[in-house]
Order: sequence, then structure tokens, then C-alpha cells
Amino acid sequence: MHPAVINASQLITVGDITGAEKVLSDIADQHGDTALMQILDEVAPKDLLAIMREYDSAKQSLLSMMVTPEQFARAVVLDKQYGERNKDKMRGMINAVIYKDPDLTGDYLEAMFEQDGGTETMADYFYGRLEEVFNFVMHASNTTDPLPFLSDDGSSTSDEIREFFAVFHSLEHIQDKTNWSYTRSEVADNDWKETIWILFHEQTDFFEHIIGELQGRVLAHAMRAERRSKPISDSAIESLLAAISGGSDKTDEAEESAI
Repeated sequence: MHPAVINASQLITVGDITGAEKVLSDIADQHGDTALMQILDEVAPKDLLAIMREYDSAKQSLLSMMVTPEQFARAVVLDKQYGERNKDKMRGMINAVIYKDPDLTGDYLEAMFEQDGGTETMADYFYGRLEEVFNFVMHASNTTDPLPFLSDDGSSTSDEIREFFAVFHSLEHIQDKTNWSYTRSEVADNDWKETIWILFHEQTDFFEHIIGELQGRVLAHAMRAERRSKPISDSAIESLLAAISGGSDKTDEAEESAI
């Protein structure tokens, strides 16, 4: 393993992310970009992610500019392991990489789709903008209709949400009914809107998986809320008491047998 990679990993371990990035960037300064690209495969995905997390589209790292789609995908799916996750920051980090060259954005998204955990990571990328994403997918515009099941009032049941998605957000409905006449340049924002446009037009399978994942998360949230608010019935209480009582009897019997 290249000494610079070992040094960078040690610096990351002690929390010196800036120092680690500089150690690797110095290779490019001293020996050229090609030399850095040749050793990036030696950098552990978790170390590469640690460096990329410090940067976004406002302040880019040299490593973010040179990482390949496969290297990036292997690293970014590990973001869920960080306890202090900030999805807005994560989206900025991803945008800094996938939009560094607009012609390669599709390659980075495809590598994410092929990587285990890639769908879940990209769902995180969109999760903070759910209402906007669902509206954009349904209307292919900036129209923002409030979606009651995304509000905190809990007025929509999980069955109603499931029916809504089945009718309005099935892939078939989106493909057949929605007017996606916008060109990429018309929605280009180097952010979620352009990303969803590319997925719809160029990565249909990935688009379907991500929309399904987002819908599943909304439904899961609604179902958890329903379980928390649902009163416990008398029969359920009786069953629980009977189970506890039965367990006590068995325990007593076991103790007597042991004696």
C-alpha cells in the first residue's frame, strides 16, 4: 500500500480530515493527477467518504473531483454508519461529485444503483424534499400541492396513502400520464430536480426502485403512528394477562420440579 494512503488513514483515525486530504492531494501536486488516480483504489471506502463528507459543491475536494463512479458508490453507501448524519450535507456532497461533469452524472448514478445500499442512500438524498419530489414526479413542474399524509396531523390512514400511491405514483401512471416535456437544461439545478429527471429518462429501473423506497418509508411512518395511537382492546389485554399468568404457572411448575 502506498505510504501516503497509510498516512492519510492514520490522520483520519485521529480526526485530522484536512490533513489526510492534503497528504493525498500532494501526490497530484508532486506527481500529477494520474498518480493520484492510480492510488485511489487503495484508499479504504470509509476513509474516502470521511474526506468527501468535509466538502460539497461550495468547497470541493480534489479527491471528489477525481473519484471514479465505482469508488464513489462504494464509499457513499457507508454514510448511514455515521451517527450525526445531515441529509442536506450528504446531498451537497453527492452533488459535488455527480455534477462535476454533467456528461458523467448518469455513470455515477448507475454505479450507485449497482452498489448494495445504493437505493437506500439515494432515497436519503431525496428524503428531505419528499413533498417537492412527489409533486415534481406527478406534475413535472414546480407545482407544490400539499400532501396531507406528509403533514403532522395524521389525518391520512396508511390504507389511504397506499391507495394514493397506487393511483397517482405508480410507474405506469408517471410514464403514461405525466407530461415530462421539460428538457434537462430547463430543470438543471445540479441538485435533486435534475437528478430525478436523469433517473426518469436514463435510469428507469433505478427511478422505480427509489420511488418505491420513498413511498415505503412514508407508509412505514404512517403505520408506526397508527400503532402508537391505536388503543389496546380488552381482548388484547386479557390475552396478554393470560400469557403472563400462563408463563408464571410454567415458571412455578419448573421451580417445583427442580426442587
